Amino acid sequence: MNGIDGIAASFRDLLNDRPIIARCELLARSYEFVRSADLSPAERQELEKTAGKDISSGIFRSIMNGEPVFSSLPKIDTYTTLNGRIFHFLHTCEYGRQDFDDAYRKFLQLRPGLKALMRENLAQIMKDFMSEAGYDLTQENLPEMTFEAGSRKIRALIATSVKSLDSEQCKPGSESELVVLVPSGESLEPFMLFFREHGQDLTEAGAQVWIANLEKGTVDPFIGYTTDMDIYEQFNNPRLAEMVRANWTVKS
Repeated sequence: MNGIDGIAASFRDLLNDRPIIARCELLARSYEFVRSADLSPAERQELEKTAGKDISSGIFRSIMNGEPVFSSLPKIDTYTTLNGRIFHFLHTCEYGRQDFDDAYRKFLQLRPGLKALMRENLAQIMKDFMSEAGYDLTQENLPEMTFEAGSRKIRALIATSVKSLDSEQCKPGSESELVVLVPSGESLEPFMLFFREHGQDLTEAGAQVWIANLEKGTVDPFIGYTTDMDIYEQFNNPRLAEMVRANWTVKS
């Protein structure tokens, strides 16, 4: 079995086991399955033709509503919200209340492992992003990583949600820049609350908080600004932090 077939088989087993699946788990597994497949350059090039440059997010989108990367996989294009979490399932299947209760209970059981998996996925995104910007990974001890390019040194802190952020941990030290990477969420409210409570203070301290959108495979600035144009050019929307500051700052 080659790497591409292995990814398809992993998804098939997952969806057979959990026909009602949390959106965040499906997304996390997409990155896990692609990373574990250890694709050859030829296999990666083949998948990029249908999934796009970021294979993991491309496969995730295709399973829900895009052009199929794997024709043998179902398209789970229907969703509902259970206790604030989005769950996807096939519209051709009929499920009862017990089925959804069981799906949510299973999600709660898996949550600790999914949190650890999210950290690994974010670390992968950070490494790919910084490599494209010309930085080398010089130290990794999750949730912290260190990158260097010439005389520049950046310490990165991986956080699995904006709710878990400690504003004091986001402030840089004197030896290196600090970047905190968090995943985008299913609601903007936690980001707005964090910005309004800590945004001004962190910006003045020279801190940077970036957002990784795993569904798109992109990274953007949320709080603070980089002075490295090589990093700036890697952002999908480099002006996002300015837009956040302009729209979310509470006017006195």
